[in-house]
This record gives sequence, C-alpha cells and structure tokens, in this order.
Amino acid sequence: MTMTTTTMTTTRTTATAWTTVVVALALGGAAACTRPGEQRALDEDAVGVASSQGATVEVVDGLAAIRSLTPGHLELWGQAPALELDLTVDAAAAGTWELRFDNAMPDAALAGPAAVTIADLGGPRPTVRVFEVEVPAGTHRLRLAPPDADDPAPFRVAAMADIQTALPEVDDVFARIAADPTVRFVVSMGDLTERGHDDEYALFEEQLEVLGVPYFTTLGNHELWSPASAFRDRYGRASFQFVFKDVAFTFADSGDAGIDPLVHQWIDGWLAAARDRVHLFLTHFPPIDPSGSRAGGFRSRLEGHDLLERLAAGGVDLTLYGHVHTYVQFDNAGIPAFISGGGGARPERWDGIGRHFLL
Repeated sequence: MTMTTTTMTTTRTTATAWTTVVVALALGGAAACTRPGEQRALDEDAVGVASSQGATVEVVDGLAAIRSLTPGHLELWGQAPALELDLTVDAAAAGTWELRFDNAMPDAALAGPAAVTIADLGGPRPTVRVFEVEVPAGTHRLRLAPPDADDPAPFRVAAMADIQTALPEVDDVFARIAADPTVRFVVSMGDLTERGHDDEYALFEEQLEVLGVPYFTTLGNHELWSPASAFRDRYGRASFQFVFKDVAFTFADSGDAGIDPLVHQWIDGWLAAARDRVHLFLTHFPPIDPSGSRAGGFRSRLEGHDLLERLAAGGVDLTLYGHVHTYVQFDNAGIPAFISGGGGARPERWDGIGRHFLL
C-alpha cells in the first residue's frame, strides 16, 4: 500500500480560551484516575452479542454492533470489511429473517451453510447490504465479505482523524475520497465529534452517505465528553483487530491519553496473531509526541515507550495517530509513523497544513 497526503484548506474561527481550560481540566481528571478506561474495556466483551425471543447472535471477535434484534430482523453496524456471526434460532424463531449490514463493503456477499437459503436484496446505498435469509432451527455460521477478502493482492485505504467541529462540512472531504475508486475503505484514529452527542453521531452517519465505502474507527478523547456507551452502542468496539487481504489492522482505545491494561493484553495477542502479516496499528494519541514541547502524546511517557517497544518487537509495519491537528511523518521505535489530525478540527497555528487525509 502507498501512503500519500491530500490537503484541503478551509477557514476556521478561533477557539475560546475557556475551551482550552476545560480540556486541560478534563485530561487532568482522567490522569488522576488509575484506570480511566477500565470500564470501557470491560464493556467491549458484550459488543456483538444479543438474544431476543428464541434467537441469539454472536459476532466473531465483536466486530459489529448489534443495533436491532427483533423476531425475523437483525441490524448490525460493521467495524471490519469481513464479518462472521453465529445465528442461533429455536423452532419458534426459525423461518424468514431480514439481515441488514450497515457500514459494509459495497461488494460484500453473504454466505452460509447449505441449510440456509440467502437472497440478496441490495440496499438503499452502497454501504448498506440487505439479505433475506431462510434459517431452520439450530446454529448457523454466516460470513459477510467481498469476494477478494482473502486474496493477498495490493489495495488502497484512506486514513483520517479529528473531524470534530467540521462535521457539517466533512462531506466535502468524503467526496474527495469517494472520487478515488481504488479506495476500499477508510480507517480513522478517532475524534469523530466535538462532544460525543447523539445529534453529532447522527450527522456523522448522514455525512457518511457521501463516502460510498465503509469507515472503520476507534474513538478519541472528544467522544469521551459523553458516556462511552454512546459510541459503543452505535459503532461497537473501540479496540479491535481485523484482517483484510492478509493485512492486519489493529485499533486501540487511547481516548484518555493512555491504554487500559486489559487492552494492552489484547494488543499482545493481536501482535502475535499478525506476526507474519503486514500490520498497521492505529490509536488516537501518539504514544510519544515527536514534538517534545507540545505534550500531545500519552500521559505516561513510560507507557508510551513500553508500547512502542512491543509494537517494534511484534513487527508492526506502520503506525497511524490523530489528536494533534496537523500532519507529521516520523519514525517511532523504528516504525514509520504518521500523525494525521486534519479531518476539520481547529488546526495548529502557523504550520500551513489544513484539512487533509492520507492515502
């Protein structure tokens, strides 16, 4: 995969002084807590699991949020280009089901065992795939994936972060990405919103309709201005790994300027699983800010150095970060790294870098 930058500029208003003070207080409060991300990490085990009236759904590795499960209807929001799920139904729940997958690959097809009959109903837009499925009683493994999901051929993705206050106008960035038909999906390092409010998430999803490809993301510190459940209920896990065309993508929740010990354990497992693959690691905060005077990295430099040592030992090929509203290309622990915080939030002054994304 190649990585280049596309830059878009726009005019912004100056942030007020009290906003800076509030952000500083919020981060200071997080730092005072021993494990500020503990509950978020624990809650991720429940993502992708639901039961209702004789039906149970379990999404493998929790790679989708279950938005609705009612008799004969299942709706999910995917966080990976290929998904597997187990649908278990008793005799009363067996029969015709409609399965809707949002944030899906446009060319994804649904496959299952011979006992299951599947009809493709299309969808209202490219990233929504709808299927009618006839399921007998029992447990059935279904897989949604594009036909080349396991073909280790080159492909392109876009990367971006820090939309925040630019939500009303981010559709122009999405349109630029959509104009490149070679981009398979977008990966994001968080800060979709300014305050994590429901109306912001609703606007974000409305803007995604311009994009035409799925948008897989972790969360950032701005999502944590509201309860983390607002992000989790809509999009699922903030720490996860998927593999597409033999390339591993690992996302880690660093929304409070650090990573919970439980997530660090998951990262060790994901590093081992991806040891023989090309591997991209994405998180919101850079573990160590390459500009030492800016303090834009983890709240603990010791934790940041430890993580980078493990990423290097684990053979990670590329690291992608956000949070700092600029573009920086550098190395960390010998691993190529990019900070790309140009999704639309107020940019760093005087650096001459405006809105941008990576390809």
